[in-house]
Amino acid sequence: MFNARNECQKREKEVLKLVEQRDGISEECSEEETKGMCVPVYKIFKTFLKKIDCDLEEAHFRLNEGKEKVMVKEAILKQASIKKKTLETLKDFQHKKYMETLRREEQKILDEIVITGKGRSA
Repeated sequence: MFNARNECQKREKEVLKLVEQRDGISEECSEEETKGMCVPVYKIFKTFLKKIDCDLEEAHFRLNEGKEKVMVKEAILKQASIKKKTLETLKDFQHKKYMETLRREEQKILDEIVITGKGRSA
């Protein structure tokens, strides 16, 4: 689960980096538009922005996949934890039951010794 969370965090950073990159390019393009730019330069900006948009969409998709993996790992971990706790509880119950049975047997033996010992001294 730790690895899945780390991977998810890396993907979040990648998305944020792409968003910042896109914002920077958009701002630069806007500045150039106000100054007046030629059509080929404008097309280059637009092509680059489309590429960043595609990369951003893909990064969001991978991020969602990563989040799903984290949720699956958390569910598996939760089930394992519940199973472990159940087994520990069962173990404790069986131990208490065994100790009670052992105590009864010891008491029974002691009672027999006291009864048979008193019979001999009389």
